[in-house]
Amino acid sequence: MMWKFKILLTIFLAQGICFFSNAQSVSYSSHNSVHTYKSKDSFSSYEIQHKGKIEVTENDQSIKSISPGGFLKVSKTTFGNKRAVVIESTSSGNMQYTYYVGKKETPFTPEGKAWLADIMLDVIRKTGISAESRANRIYRNKGVDGVLDEIGEIESSRVKSLYFSALLENNNISIKGLAKTAKSIGVSISSSSERGRLYRKYSNKFFSNDEVAVAYFEGVRRISSSSEKGSILRHVLKRHKLSDNMMVALLETTSNISSSSEKGAVLREVNDLFSNNEKVVEAYFDAVDNISSSSERGSVLRGLLKNNQLNGPAMSALLKSTGNISSTSEKGSVLRMVIEHPLPKNEAAYQEFFKMADRISSSSEKGSVMRKFLEYNELPSSNIGVWFFESTASISSDSERGSVLRASYKYLGRYPEVDKEFFQTLKSISSSSEKAYVLRKLLHSQNNISASLLLGIVQTVPNISSSSEKSKLLMDVIEVMPKNNQQIKDEVLSAAKTISSDSEYRRIMEKLHSMD
Repeated sequence: MMWKFKILLTIFLAQGICFFSNAQSVSYSSHNSVHTYKSKDSFSSYEIQHKGKIEVTENDQSIKSISPGGFLKVSKTTFGNKRAVVIESTSSGNMQYTYYVGKKETPFTPEGKAWLADIMLDVIRKTGISAESRANRIYRNKGVDGVLDEIGEIESSRVKSLYFSALLENNNISIKGLAKTAKSIGVSISSSSERGRLYRKYSNKFFSNDEVAVAYFEGVRRISSSSEKGSILRHVLKRHKLSDNMMVALLETTSNISSSSEKGAVLREVNDLFSNNEKVVEAYFDAVDNISSSSERGSVLRGLLKNNQLNGPAMSALLKSTGNISSTSEKGSVLRMVIEHPLPKNEAAYQEFFKMADRISSSSEKGSVMRKFLEYNELPSSNIGVWFFESTASISSDSERGSVLRASYKYLGRYPEVDKEFFQTLKSISSSSEKAYVLRKLLHSQNNISASLLLGIVQTVPNISSSSEKSKLLMDVIEVMPKNNQQIKDEVLSAAKTISSDSEYRRIMEKLHSMD
């Protein structure tokens, strides 16, 4: 007996698993103005065809009217039992009913009428027939919440969209009602394309009030498709004037886009409308910093610089964002454009700029940025000059570091601390020829070089390893140094003693004596 029980239990469980498996297939198509709905699950199947304008009764249990030449055909099979009804409208608009049980035609009244009343609401929700008039009727009786509740009973995104459209065509909806509707579109409809269509088509309804616009963006944020989300946001930016609060909400939604290219495309549109408002700046750069692509982020930031005059906080945020770009070339490209912008006239902006420049790992790229800086900037303070040379010192290539130093001579001779930093940076160059080249160019860069710069040159000479390079430099210094400056003369003597070649040392001594 026990084995029989086990067999029966196994069969029952297997049937139970089958019983509770209720996967549904659904299709909807249209051809020659005939719309066909089909669905099938483990329990039942539907096939519904309709044509023309169909209106249902107030109780949603029957058909009120069908436009001439139109029809409604409903066939439902439940556990193998099939029933069908065909309702056709004559040329005069009168309706004719035909009812089937299985394949047998049966009088419509009373059984067919009762069956139709039983399934009518289901048919309405599956097909969307009479959607506009039903939505308006529900709105009159129960308001926005009533329509949204009804939408919640509908499965198809296409049909839900019909009800939302009817609701949004109503010009009497309150601000709170519009906010609920905007948010509900994002929650209730699963299709990204349907949500996108509604948000674009009815966007003019949502941007006269901050509360409604914020709800609109909350709904848009729920769309999973990056392209659809980006399309909606670009549509809004092109069509509507946004308050700062609206722009913040839009930017927060932009940050939520997963695609770097779509995010960048939206932000490039924002660039034309950028505001230095503190909240807008914060939201904008949060979105920029969420772009993973270096080229896309660089493109957005360059676009911002091209179209706008940034205040201090906005420029600081841009510099920080630039510093976090992984690509060296993109980082350098943005910083060069920052220089042309130009930087705000405060030391904090310059200090931030050099911090970000120090994040450039490529010597050639950083050298290019520093030389560009020299083209566009004078020396507004000693601190900026010091920071410039400290940043230059971190360039790893001797030739690039030397190139920047040779371009920086206009900064020298104004502030002792800046001159000191220049020579400290020069000493960090390991190549004797590069170091000597910078010093020779400096020596001949000015008609009347100052005594302080001459002193700096001479004091750097011992730092050169090549005796011949030392000798050449000291000979050139002796040619231009003031005869009555004992300090420079003493430093020349001191530097000469570091030359290992006796012949080169004698040449310098003879040159010094000849100048007396």
